[in-house]
Amino acid sequence: VWQFTVNGRLKKAMLKGEMSRELTAGEQIVAAIGAGGTSAVIGGPLELIMIQQQRKGGSLLSAASQISSYGTSMWTRGLTMTALREGVYTGGYLGVTPVIRELLQKSFPSWNEEGCRAIGSVCGGLFACYLSHPCDTIKTCIQGDIEGAKFKTHSSTVSTLLSEGGISSFYRGAPWRLFRQIIGIFVLDKARMTISPMLFPDRF
Repeated sequence: VWQFTVNGRLKKAMLKGEMSRELTAGEQIVAAIGAGGTSAVIGGPLELIMIQQQRKGGSLLSAASQISSYGTSMWTRGLTMTALREGVYTGGYLGVTPVIRELLQKSFPSWNEEGCRAIGSVCGGLFACYLSHPCDTIKTCIQGDIEGAKFKTHSSTVSTLLSEGGISSFYRGAPWRLFRQIIGIFVLDKARMTISPMLFPDRF
């Protein structure tokens, strides 16, 4: 909800009252990336709790209490990588995918809309997955090790991962994530195009 709302507000701000013109492809993608990046302020701390629970068990409150014992700043651990990951991911499903779909529909009017959406979803999925996966890997390592025993900072985490497995260590699990994201992006784009006219009929 946050990403959809902020994306809409950023698009409106970019138009600067010129409601008669359409946003460029670049503007649509930038708005989507911005919407995703800002959502990290909510998602980052929640994922920190989730990862700590997965590693150590216990209740939500006990995980939150343990994180707080390291100081308030610990709640921002991994926030930068979360923002980058969410920015790129949202740029894929709210930016790249609709841009590609609309381009194909205009260039090839006879093409089926769902076919254009499928191609757009593959492009958006590739963009979202392979650009964001390293950020997600680094974030998970840092948030899983709040003690800093192995992963202290972003730079040291990158060095550790490179020394252990090279570039491929940043892409573990990427193929499955790509498949999942392509399907998810297709569904999200379809839902957005179906529901938006119902919620905002004056804009369609």
